[in-house]
Amino acid sequence: MKRLLPCLLLLWTLGPAWADEPVQAGGAQDDGRDRLQVVLEQQRAIRADLDDGGIDGLSPRQASAIRKAQKEVFAAAEGKQRLDQLSMDDKIRLDNALERIQAELGDSRTARDGQDVCWRERVSGTSMKKTRCGTEAQRREAREGARDYLERPRTCGRNCGGL
Repeated sequence: MKRLLPCLLLLWTLGPAWADEPVQAGGAQDDGRDRLQVVLEQQRAIRADLDDGGIDGLSPRQASAIRKAQKEVFAAAEGKQRLDQLSMDDKIRLDNALERIQAELGDSRTARDGQDVCWRERVSGTSMKKTRCGTEAQRREAREGARDYLERPRTCGRNCGGL
């Protein structure tokens, strides 16, 4: 658990903006390591803690969710040495997976709803994609609003509009 606290603090400090702005040229840290390498080392440490019997206070379901998100982290970073080598889609996958891990380690509904997520969506009338970021609660609200709009009746029934 003592090794977990520095990992959580670093995850928290990276935040969603880390994917766009490097600390120095190429995204290197002060000690010469790239942020991607730091994140991967942290994830390996968390994985080792989980393999050694788990982290205090985590249920098996939460540990499984963390392992699944870690697979996403390692898949997004596969074959890459620096953060700037990742495509925008891979950066989004990486950031979302790190946010899921942080939410599971934080273990609360509020933490999950406040978790920052980014998603790509098509701009209406074009083939361009736009990256939108917000909290999980905002994404769920937008999804439910779109679903409600699609489920509304298309034609006017009886007594519609005063006719």
